[in-house]
Amino acid sequence: MLGSIIGDIVGSRFEFHNIKTKDFSLFDESCCFTDDTILTCAVAEHLISKLSIEETLRKWALKYQNRTYENGEIGAFGKGFLQWVNTGVSINSSSNGCVMRISPLLHINHDQQCLFKKADEITKITHNHPESLNAVHAYLETGFMIQNLIPIDQIKETISDKYQYNVHQSLDEIRPLYNRFYVQCKNSVPQAIICALDACSYEDALRNAVSLGGDSDTLACMAGGLAELRFKIPTNIIANAKKYMDKDIRKLIKMFYNMHEK
Repeated sequence: MLGSIIGDIVGSRFEFHNIKTKDFSLFDESCCFTDDTILTCAVAEHLISKLSIEETLRKWALKYQNRTYENGEIGAFGKGFLQWVNTGVSINSSSNGCVMRISPLLHINHDQQCLFKKADEITKITHNHPESLNAVHAYLETGFMIQNLIPIDQIKETISDKYQYNVHQSLDEIRPLYNRFYVQCKNSVPQAIICALDACSYEDALRNAVSLGGDSDTLACMAGGLAELRFKIPTNIIANAKKYMDKDIRKLIKMFYNMHEK
């Protein structure tokens, strides 16, 4: 979860200003947390409270709906998601918004089938497209295999065969034609998985994601959530990232890890 939030913060300033290099400063004054962080916190609160997922998603969305971002955008939630917030009607979306918020589930001690069942419950209320459910399952199974120390090559084979995702591409092959408009699950979740699996450290996973030049905050959020399971997040990165979080986010993170610390 923390790995996802830090990834969101690091990738935030590149969402509308894509770069194609791993050589950049992780943090600067234009970094911020976005809807990826907000909705990740909503899922986390649902998992540690008696509130329904509908209640926590609405609670966190309404709390930050008028927040202004560095690019001048207000709220920064997708139109479809806001439609659900206001009407409760599920949307047939296949965007990566269903995956960017799901990493807290990877810190709950469930077997894989329980994990999928809970993921479906969280996902279907806003993203009931088959591609969304496929993406969420692929992401969680990747994390599940990482936690169980399955070799990287075997993880790639499983994800490729089971979910029809090409995770055998190299980042150098993906990068030249990749762009920020790739927000659909099928065009961003496999790439985020590759960024995490091909990394040599947590920081390297974030640099991989940003360097693709896509939906940078969400790519880094998704990659960061998986990379947290592979690598220890350096304390200096955590300390720097916390400067961009408000007290409610920091409090929720502390509560979540206190309840699910392994």
